[in-house]
Amino acid sequence: MMVNDSTILSLLKHSPLATAIYDTCDLHIAYANQAMLDMWRADDAILGKTLCSCFPNFEREGFSSILKNVWKTGITYRGHAMPANIVDGDNKVKRYFDFEYRAMVDENGLCYAIFHTASDVTDQKLAYHRMERQSEQLSFRNKLDILANTLSHDLKNPLSVLKLGNDFLSKNENIPEKVSKRWYKNFSDSIQNIESIINQTLQINTVRGTENKLEEIAMDQKIAEWIKEVKMNFPDQQIEFRLENLYALYADLGAVYQIFTNLIGNAVKYADKTDKAYLNIHSEIIDQGIVYVLEDNGIGIPEDELNKIFQTQVRGSNTSHRKGSGIGLSLVKDLIEFMGGNINLSSQLGKGTVIRLFFPLFEKE
Repeated sequence: MMVNDSTILSLLKHSPLATAIYDTCDLHIAYANQAMLDMWRADDAILGKTLCSCFPNFEREGFSSILKNVWKTGITYRGHAMPANIVDGDNKVKRYFDFEYRAMVDENGLCYAIFHTASDVTDQKLAYHRMERQSEQLSFRNKLDILANTLSHDLKNPLSVLKLGNDFLSKNENIPEKVSKRWYKNFSDSIQNIESIINQTLQINTVRGTENKLEEIAMDQKIAEWIKEVKMNFPDQQIEFRLENLYALYADLGAVYQIFTNLIGNAVKYADKTDKAYLNIHSEIIDQGIVYVLEDNGIGIPEDELNKIFQTQVRGSNTSHRKGSGIGLSLVKDLIEFMGGNINLSSQLGKGTVIRLFFPLFEKE
């Protein structure tokens, strides 16, 4: 027996899983079952309207931009225990949700709808925090392993710059002063980056109470510098860098350096061998902080491996032909959580990867 559309909607209506459907790029709410309306603290008067007009707080918190990116890219997005403020009358209630924005695409790969499912995991999240506070610190042996792996992985970039420069200067004695000065500037930056990596890695592997060293970071300048550094290590890899709004961060420079050089390095390393490979980096301001988005059209990650990709020394099964240790994403997750932020990754095999980094706001001293 064929199941028609009205039967499917009837089944969704009685489903305990909160469900909604958006059928335009401006997030027109075509459907929401009672479980989703209850979660939103809304009624069916919102049906036929746009998500942003009904819930402006979702736009301020960045959820609408995530949905619009899913519509644009056709890549499904999953969030785990993500906080959201639910407006209930005059009150705001902070809750945590697992959710999925599943892109429904046609035969041409174009999105025609987004299927949104969600569940409230606030109780589990709070229970996890209690357990985490009570848990013991990592064993001494494990800390040493993490320290050794992190240092051996992240020191490669600045050390490569020093080695390349040393080889170049030793083989070219009569070079213009302008060229030699540029190399010495690269040396100075690399030494500073090595110091930052060592200091930040030692912080991660000591007591969690260690404070971040906060400073204003001009991200438009820094990301341009870090791209140059990464490109030196992959001279044969062709990729276009598309940089849009890059808001300044008030954060720990050493941690931010490691986060971005790892992610930029991954995008370059796993780019498709094509002249159309790109990495787009942009940022947006939301209520509680700044979100950075890195979007590439590389080889992607198999869907069934996304849940474990942040584990130490875990790599995608489709990356075995390219060098790597599997430490980078695990380190990025540790670093950004150490700073009070979070990372979320969406990917589709053969289509690309979208990474969202949330950096919380800190008061300047």
